[in-house]
Amino acid sequence: MTRVNDGIVIVGASAAGLSAADGLREGGYTGPLTVLDGELEPGYDRPMLSKSLLAAEEHAMPAPLRTSEQLAAKGIDLLAGHGAMGLDIDRRLVVTNWGEAIGWRHVVVATGVAARPVVTSGGTALPTLRTRADLTAARRLVTSGRPVTLIGGGFIGLEAAAALRSRGVEVTLLCATELPLAGILGKEVARWLHDLHLANGVSFDLGTATASVEETAQGYDIHLADGRVRRAASVLTGVGTEPATDWLIGSGVELNHGVVTDAAGRTNVEGVWAAGDVAARRNPLHGRPRRFEHWTHAIEHGRRVGLNIARGEAAPHDAVPYAWTEQYGLTLHMLGERRPGDTDIVVEGSIATGDFVVAHGAGDELHGATVCGRVRALRTYRKLLRARASLNDALGAAASA
Repeated sequence: MTRVNDGIVIVGASAAGLSAADGLREGGYTGPLTVLDGELEPGYDRPMLSKSLLAAEEHAMPAPLRTSEQLAAKGIDLLAGHGAMGLDIDRRLVVTNWGEAIGWRHVVVATGVAARPVVTSGGTALPTLRTRADLTAARRLVTSGRPVTLIGGGFIGLEAAAALRSRGVEVTLLCATELPLAGILGKEVARWLHDLHLANGVSFDLGTATASVEETAQGYDIHLADGRVRRAASVLTGVGTEPATDWLIGSGVELNHGVVTDAAGRTNVEGVWAAGDVAARRNPLHGRPRRFEHWTHAIEHGRRVGLNIARGEAAPHDAVPYAWTEQYGLTLHMLGERRPGDTDIVVEGSIATGDFVVAHGAGDELHGATVCGRVRALRTYRKLLRARASLNDALGAAASA
C-alpha cells in the first residue's frame, strides 16, 4: 500500500524527531507532516527511566513528549506502531512494517539508539533500561528482594545503581574501567562520584570487562576477562548503545557509527536529513564522524534540522553540548566536552563538598566544564564555551563570581 504524501516524513517520535516537527512548523512549513513511531505508545521522556521513575515506588510511567491535542494543533500525523523497514531514495519512499510505502519530499532520520545487548551463552538477552517495557521489568527486580548486579559503569549503570539503592536493593556494579566515567568527568570528579556510591552502599568490581554470562539455576555466572566468576541472583545491563540504522543498510545513505551528516544535518542523499542521537556529524578534529547522545542536544539539533528544511537553509547546529545526571539527590551538569589528555582545574568550590565547578582544557584552551551545586555558573561557562574562551578566562570568571 502506498500513501500519497509528497510532504515530509520524520522517522522516529523521539525528542529529536518531534523537535524537528516543531522546527518545521516554526519555520513556516505548512505541508503534510508525518511522524513514524515504532512503539505503540507516543514518544516519551526516556532519560527519566533510569532516574526518578526507577526510584519511584508508585507505578508512574514516562510522560509523553506531545499530547494528541498538541500534535493535532500543529497538523502532525503521528503513526504509532509504524516502524521504518527501508528507504528507497530513487522513488523517494519510506517502507514501514505495515507494508506501506510513504512518499516524501524530505525525510528526517530520528530513530535514536538502541541499548547494546548483552546476551547469555544460551542466547538470552539480559535486561537493560531503554524502553517502557524495560522499566516494568526493572521494577520487578526492585520488588523481588534479590540483590542486583549491574553490568556497565556509564550514566545508565550509575543512575540505576542510585535508584535501586534508594529502594533498598543490594547493588553490585561491574565496570571495565578503573573508575566509572573518568574519561568524561576527569579522575577527581569521577573518584568523588565513586565514593558517593560507596557511601550509599554500592559495591564495585572495577577494571575488568565482562567476558560472558551463563544462566544457572540460581541466577547467573558472570565470567570476567581476568578469569574470575561472579555469581548474581539478578542482572541489569547498561554497556552502551548502538545507532538504530539497520533499516538504512543498502539505501545509499552513508552510515558510519550512525547516519553521517554535515553540520546542518544533511546526509549525502539530497532530501535526507538526520537529527539527534542517530546523527553522526563529520568532524575533522576527531577522525570518524561522532554522535552526541544527550537529551538537550537531541531537542536543539532536531529543531535546527526542522528550521533548515522549512527555510531552505543550511545553518549549522552550533549549540554548546550539555548533559546532566541525577544521583542521590545531586545533579551533575556537563557543558562542552572533556577531551583525552585534558587538565581538570577546580575553579570554584570544592569537589569534596559536592559543590564545585571544574574546568577541562589543554594548554590555554577551554573545552568543557562540570558543575555540581552551583547552577548559576552554567550560564557563565556556556557563554565562555560558545565564545571559545581560554582557561585563563574561566579562572577570571571564577575569581569575579
